[in-house]
Amino acid sequence: MSRRSARSLARMTTDEARSRTCAASAISSSRSDRAMTVRVFMVIWGALVLTLLLFGLVVAALDPTPPEGARAVAEASVLERQLGLVALRDGSAAALRFWQEVSPAHPGMTVTTDPTCVSSPAIPSADGPCLVLTDTAKHSRFLEGLQILGLPLLVGVAVSAAAALLLSRHLTRPIRTVNASLQRLASGDLDTRIGDALDHSGGELARLGNAFDHAADRLQILSEGQRRLFNDLSHEIRSPLARLRAAVGLLEVSPDRLDEMLGQIETDIVRLDRLVRDILTLARFGSTESRQAFERIDLIEILEPILSDANFEGEPRGIVVSFTGPPRLILKGSGELLHRAIENVIRNALAHSPDDAEVAVSARTNGAALTIDIADQGPGVPLAERSRLFEPFFKLPGLSAKAGTGLGLAIAARAIAAHNGSIELLDSASGGLLVRLNLPFTPGT
Repeated sequence: MSRRSARSLARMTTDEARSRTCAASAISSSRSDRAMTVRVFMVIWGALVLTLLLFGLVVAALDPTPPEGARAVAEASVLERQLGLVALRDGSAAALRFWQEVSPAHPGMTVTTDPTCVSSPAIPSADGPCLVLTDTAKHSRFLEGLQILGLPLLVGVAVSAAAALLLSRHLTRPIRTVNASLQRLASGDLDTRIGDALDHSGGELARLGNAFDHAADRLQILSEGQRRLFNDLSHEIRSPLARLRAAVGLLEVSPDRLDEMLGQIETDIVRLDRLVRDILTLARFGSTESRQAFERIDLIEILEPILSDANFEGEPRGIVVSFTGPPRLILKGSGELLHRAIENVIRNALAHSPDDAEVAVSARTNGAALTIDIADQGPGVPLAERSRLFEPFFKLPGLSAKAGTGLGLAIAARAIAAHNGSIELLDSASGGLLVRLNLPFTPGT
């Protein structure tokens, strides 16, 4: 099997495994959503059914047929009073005979004797034993009340089940929407958005949808930026590597051209070294290392070696780098990051300045703001292209030969942003480009 066929087979196997993983994840998510809906349904329905049962028990205990219950209570009260009068006057035996005469008219009532008189309520008698009047129909009336409430309770249970199902689905719909969207986002579908689906929910759920969409937007932007960065990076690395490979091939054929090719090889190695260094610097701004604690620094001490090196580099072309500003500028920041930012901007100005030109650097403070201007006399930058200058590897058409790695301004922008500052691109008075660095500044720091 050829190497290409092996790679194709491996890719197909990977894609198949990814598809199976996504399918399994979707099935698991669907089961989880159903289980969540069932749990919410059971909680809501259980609460409703328990409320209905408690309500039914209370109503049954209070007697759902008030006239009949009131008649039974009145009947027992009258009988108790009559039996008490007879028992106190003629004794318990006479009271029992009286009860035998009137008992047919009072079904559900019974009279018994209690020699100890501990029952309640007890009817005292003249000869000692007490009488106890019991309403035996009371329990049957309670059961009848439950039977009367049975049908409404069953209807209530059925209606509550339907209401609980609708309510549980309504409450879990936003959660299911977010869960499904997160699954799609995790599988690589960065176009997933849920703001419209949750807008009707209002309140916190709508804000959750907006926050999700904002996070998805950021992920999509970062992913697309990373993809472009990798594509550009592969192109930037491929060019010097191809030249190095060609130089090695020529040396194998013509060893006598070693001296001629060494200069080209060294140039490509230096370019690769600078490219790797700039990439590592750019990567630092995505880590906690770039958010290190700032210290008290003098910006003039940072500027002096940069200006000296820039004048040295510009001398063969007659380019002068001038500076106007105060003798000291004390602020809090990272000396390394500010050095890279200012140096990259000045080097960019040198690269695009014509011979015998001037690069003017100035610094001034205005209250709580520090402004550093770097103005060149180059061709300038079209307004439509200025925002793209801070993209990694972006180069203006026709200037690629003069450009460096294409990361200098991107590094400068991130270094200034790490100091809560900003960069502006303006037209200079000489017709070139003016790069303005704005930094926070505290007088007397």
